[in-house]
Amino acid sequence: MLARIGHELYWLGRYVSRAEHTARMLEGVFAADLQGRPDDPVGVNLSWGPVMAIMGAEWDGRRVQAGDALQRLMLDPTQDASVVACVRRARESAKALRDVVPQDMWEAINSLSLELLAVSPDALLHDPSVAFRAVRERCTLFWGLVGRTMLRDEASAFLAAGERLEGASVLLRMLRVVLPAGGQRTGDDGESDGQAHALLRAVGGEQAFRRGAAGPPDTPHVARFLLFERDYPNAVAAHVSAVLEALDQADVASRHSPPVLRLSRLAADLDFHRRSLAFADRNVLVEQSVVVQGELDAVDRDISERYFSGALRPTAFSVA
Repeated sequence: MLARIGHELYWLGRYVSRAEHTARMLEGVFAADLQGRPDDPVGVNLSWGPVMAIMGAEWDGRRVQAGDALQRLMLDPTQDASVVACVRRARESAKALRDVVPQDMWEAINSLSLELLAVSPDALLHDPSVAFRAVRERCTLFWGLVGRTMLRDEASAFLAAGERLEGASVLLRMLRVVLPAGGQRTGDDGESDGQAHALLRAVGGEQAFRRGAAGPPDTPHVARFLLFERDYPNAVAAHVSAVLEALDQADVASRHSPPVLRLSRLAADLDFHRRSLAFADRNVLVEQSVVVQGELDAVDRDISERYFSGALRPTAFSVA
């Protein structure tokens, strides 16, 4: 496969994944914000300013209203981290890959781009659920079509690698913002806190946590679950394993591939910490999040150097 084609597929996966995760997080925090009360100790502590910081949007540290955050992260094309900007780049990449990407996948991205163009700022403020649902459903359709219509070759592997690497990066952003501020707990046994509720709602993991986690839904236990639980598909460990599997499929010499070797070590480290950090505190989890993010940044550089050397990189959002 040409480096240019693999590069476009990899970034197509990252753009679609970023758009989906941004919309899902905004939807989760918006729903939690509506249901919370100012006097409720388990209300939402994950405010809109930190949400913008998580997604890489410009934030000067001042208090941000929900409407402003939604406008900038959903519809502002000048914000590299916005859903509209990511979908536009995904559409451009898919258009350049019409001979590689099946028609149904192109139509899913093109339809989403047109639907977002039809969403006005006033309509978004009045009922953002329409825009959230459009992004969620179209992105889910896109990834479903990847599994049902694409040949399982290098093309689908690079697409999957981009998707899962971006998913891990976004989740680590969430954890690094939430964990330092998550000191408030409620109940005599510390059974819950607002940060944990907001984070679980933002990633859609409430039911999975209740069924699979061994511990109360406080911030440390939620963060540990989202970092190390490989059986939960949106956990960092699951994303790392999926990227490793994709690159191993795409690379005929994967035993000597720097990104594959780095991912193998990282997957082993995450599995070790899952078993050894059963009662980790916030500081330890923050440290682990920073270490893992650094490794994923290195993986991204390794991927570019090994597979896409000489290919021009499109203007994109920050992955740090």
